[in-house]
Amino acid sequence: MITSAVIRPGVLLQGRYRVICQIGGGGFGQVFEVDDSGVPKVLKVLKLERFQSLTIKQKAIALFQREAELLSRLKHPGIPSVEPEGYFTWSEGGEPLHCLVMEKIPGCNLQQWLTAQNNQPITTQTAQEWLIQLVEILEKLHQYQYLHRDIKPSNIMLKPDGQLVLIDFGAVREVTESYLQKQKGNETGTVLISPGYTPAEQAEGHAVPQSDFFAIGRTFVYLLTGKSPLDFPKNSQTGELIWRNYATQVSPEFADLINQMMAPFPGQRSQSCQEILEYLGKSTQNTLFSKLVATIPGLSRLDTKHKISKKKPLQRRLQWIVTSLLLFAGFNLWKSSPDIAFELNEWGMDSKNLVNAELYYRLALIFDPKMPEPSYNLGLLYEDQKNFNQAEMAYKKAIEQDWQEGYKAYNNLARLYILQKQSLKAVSLLEKELPFASEDKTKYAMLKNLGWANIELGRYKEAQTYLKKAITVPSMRPSAYCLNVQILLELQQLKQQALPDLHKCLNLEPKTPEEYEWKNRAQKILATLQQTSKYENTGIE
Repeated sequence: MITSAVIRPGVLLQGRYRVICQIGGGGFGQVFEVDDSGVPKVLKVLKLERFQSLTIKQKAIALFQREAELLSRLKHPGIPSVEPEGYFTWSEGGEPLHCLVMEKIPGCNLQQWLTAQNNQPITTQTAQEWLIQLVEILEKLHQYQYLHRDIKPSNIMLKPDGQLVLIDFGAVREVTESYLQKQKGNETGTVLISPGYTPAEQAEGHAVPQSDFFAIGRTFVYLLTGKSPLDFPKNSQTGELIWRNYATQVSPEFADLINQMMAPFPGQRSQSCQEILEYLGKSTQNTLFSKLVATIPGLSRLDTKHKISKKKPLQRRLQWIVTSLLLFAGFNLWKSSPDIAFELNEWGMDSKNLVNAELYYRLALIFDPKMPEPSYNLGLLYEDQKNFNQAEMAYKKAIEQDWQEGYKAYNNLARLYILQKQSLKAVSLLEKELPFASEDKTKYAMLKNLGWANIELGRYKEAQTYLKKAITVPSMRPSAYCLNVQILLELQQLKQQALPDLHKCLNLEPKTPEEYEWKNRAQKILATLQQTSKYENTGIE
């Protein structure tokens, strides 16, 4: 019998997908990274050898095919995309392997993310923004009459741009008429349990849409406390989780919503995604409004019926806020403008929602046009959105304010020039500003960018000089190592001495789009080395 062990680095599937390396496994299958004409993707392979019963094998295959069919139909930034030809079977003369190729989601899951934050709970604002994203994703899923049935922190990815992505649709279940008839007849369906996140009715085989709400509620208990839901006691009379004393930073209104979502019985929970979103819309508007009121003297008496509509374009929202502030607080408001600008900039930095972040930064610049930090942060935001023209203008505006940390804006401006094939311009800018870099993070970035720009110009010797200097600066970024490996490959000097750099490149966490690209190239280099068996027992995995 052929097993998934046949899938190995270098294998070409369907004449299209080149296997790079294994990145996960367990449960129903193994997970690999594959290259699809330069685009990294994820390959899931179903393992059937662990199933002894033919009936169970057929059920596993059906679940796998259901996941493939669903993901090929759904189009949403919070759901991994799958092309129609992404599902296929593959064999080398024996029992076929069931394969599914899908979009590779950059970033980490929320369990990994919180662990990296030393299990520090998130704020109410972050929780609201994330919950809106997740419920909007779930709304799309429920519109197609599907239940996810396995929502938990490890199945939610956080991309570098702040977008959440729901993954692992292997437990998904279609709410068909026959399924509803079985529910009425009290027949038990497939039972899938994640301890702490699965509601009682699902554990008994009777999942409903509100079962997904329960799992999301429990997920936010974990995010808001840094503790597993299993660590909390329950009310002996109501069955409710007793968790709120461990999340004192959470607003009472938001905690009430979480409690409602994970009520013991489905009928006690929020009944639809729209109901949750309507509540969150009001809650988010009130949060932003109360922040402005609390910051500015004299606004505490402002009528609470004046709320910020999320549906208004950004320019109209800005006009509404400033007009309201002037109307109710008077022009004495501007006496407090530097403090207000500072607070607004801080809120923008804390926000995971790009629209709100832009609103905060632009409001900060209205109150203090000479403050450089909001312009710099707008540059970062626009750059993440690949709006390079606006990012360039924002960085230049920050530089114009004679900012003490202006070297940061110069560095990011140079990076934009490299991305736009203006590497000579970038080198000139970086060499001029490098002596002013006073902290390691930016110094490393500037040296790395000098190496990168010189590679683009074909100046490999100069590039190596800067990259070697970058490596001496304390950093956990893979860039300098990955770029140095590329130079050695270009110079045909990829020898045993280059293996430590290759190892560092592959094992440090990428954060920017180019770092993901460079790491992908390094994985291809490693796959080539493994195929040709030039370097064995190197210790690189």
